[in-house]
Amino acid sequence: MATEGITLSTLNGMIREAMQEAFPGAVWVVAEILEMSINRTGHCYLELVEKSATGDQIVAKSRATIWSSRFRMLRPYFESASGAQLQPGIKVLLRAMVSFHELYGLSLNVTDIDPSYTMGEMEIRKREVIARLRAAGIMEMNRELELTLVPQRIAVISSETAAGYGDFIDSLMNNSSGFSFSVSLFPAIVQGEAAEQSIISALEQVYATGDAFDTLVLIRGGGSRSDLDCFNGYELAMNIAQFPLPVLTGIGHDRDETIADIVAHRSLKTPTAVAEFLIDRVTGFTERLALLEERFSQIIQAIMQQEKMALQQKAYDLHHLAQQYIVEEKHAMELFNSEIRRSAERILKEAVTRVSDYSGKIKYIWKGLYDHRKRDLQMLRERRERAVIERFRSGREHLNSIERSLDLLRPEKVLARGYTLTLSEGRIIKSVQSLKKGSDVETVMSDGKFRSIVEKIEPSKNNQNN
Repeated sequence: MATEGITLSTLNGMIREAMQEAFPGAVWVVAEILEMSINRTGHCYLELVEKSATGDQIVAKSRATIWSSRFRMLRPYFESASGAQLQPGIKVLLRAMVSFHELYGLSLNVTDIDPSYTMGEMEIRKREVIARLRAAGIMEMNRELELTLVPQRIAVISSETAAGYGDFIDSLMNNSSGFSFSVSLFPAIVQGEAAEQSIISALEQVYATGDAFDTLVLIRGGGSRSDLDCFNGYELAMNIAQFPLPVLTGIGHDRDETIADIVAHRSLKTPTAVAEFLIDRVTGFTERLALLEERFSQIIQAIMQQEKMALQQKAYDLHHLAQQYIVEEKHAMELFNSEIRRSAERILKEAVTRVSDYSGKIKYIWKGLYDHRKRDLQMLRERRERAVIERFRSGREHLNSIERSLDLLRPEKVLARGYTLTLSEGRIIKSVQSLKKGSDVETVMSDGKFRSIVEKIEPSKNNQNN
C-alpha cells in the first residue's frame, strides 16, 4: 500500500503558521551584514550571517529586507548616530519580524537598527588592536624616531584625487617663507575594504626607496567614522609603528583618533596642519641658524677687538720704552759732556799753572784735544741716533709682523686658505669623538656652506694608539 503524503505548499503553510505562533512579535537579532543591495524602488535587501568565534566559518545565514519607506528613515539615523556607514562587513543589532513564505522561504523584515551596538563593536575592535600592539612592544617605536631638523624630502601616501592631498600640496609649496620641499606621491586607496592593504603596499614602496626621504606623510582629508575605520587595522598599525621613517598623519578628523594616529610619530588633525608643521620645523631651524650666525659674528668681533686692544697696548709700551731710552741716553750724554768740560778745565788749569810760557803750545794741544773730543762726541751722538732709529725700525717691523699674523688669523683668511669650520647641532666640532654615525653636520667654507650626514668615522692612528 503506497504511503500518503502532503504537498510541499501544505508543509510550508504549516511551517508559516508555526513561525507566526513562535514569533508573534519583533525580535532583536545580532548579525553581520555579508551582502547588501538596494533596488531601483528603494528596497534594501540584506544577507545576514553569524560567524564562528575565530571569525572564519559562517555558522548561520538569513535573508533580511528593509522596505523603502522604513529604509529612508533608518539609514540616515543609523549613520548619523553611529558615525559608521551601513555597509557589508559591519556587525549590527536589528529589530525584525520573522516571516516565512511558502515560495520564498524564511526572511526577516527589519523595522529598527540600534546604532549604539555598532559603535561599541568598533570601539572593542580598536581596543583589541591596541592591546595586541602593546603586547608586541611596538606602540612607541615610530614615536621614538628622531625627525630631522629640516624635513624637505617628503613621501606622501594619499589618494591623488583627495581634496586633503590638494590642500597639503598647496599649503606646503606656496608657503610664505619661500621654503623649498620635494614631494613624492605614492597613490593609495584611503577608504573602504581595500584601503588597508593599499596603504600597506604604498608603505612597502616607500621603504624600497632606502634613505631617499626625510619623513612619510599619511593624509586623507576627513570622513565618517566608518570611512576612517581602515586606519584602525592591526596590520596597518604594525607597519606604521615599525616604519624606519617618522610618520606624520593628517587624516582630517577632529573628534576621533584612529590607531594609525596613535602609533605614528606625530598626529595632526588635517593635511593642512601637517604642511604647517613641516614649514614651522624648517622655520625653527633657520631661526636657530640665524641666531648661531649672529653669535659667531659676535665672538669673532670680540676676538678682533681684544687683539686690537692688545696691539694698541704693545704699541703704547714700545713708544714708552723708546721715550725712556731717549731720556736715558740724553742724560748719559749730558753727564759725558759735563765730564769732558771738567776734564778740559782741569787740564787747562794745570797747563796754565805749570807751563804758562807754553801758552801757544797748550792752545794747540787744547784745540787738538777739543777737536778729538768733539769728533768722539759727534760719533757717539751718531751711534746713539742710529741705535734709536734701529730700535724704532725693529719695533715697527715687529708691529707689522704682528698685524700680518693677526690678519692671517682672521676667519675669512683662514677659510680662504682651504680650512673649513665644521658644526653639529650648533657646536664647533674639534674631535671626531663628539660625532656619531648619522650625525647631521654643517661645513662652512670661504664661499659658502653645505650640510652632510656622517656615514663613517675613522679616528687617526695617534688617537687609536692612545
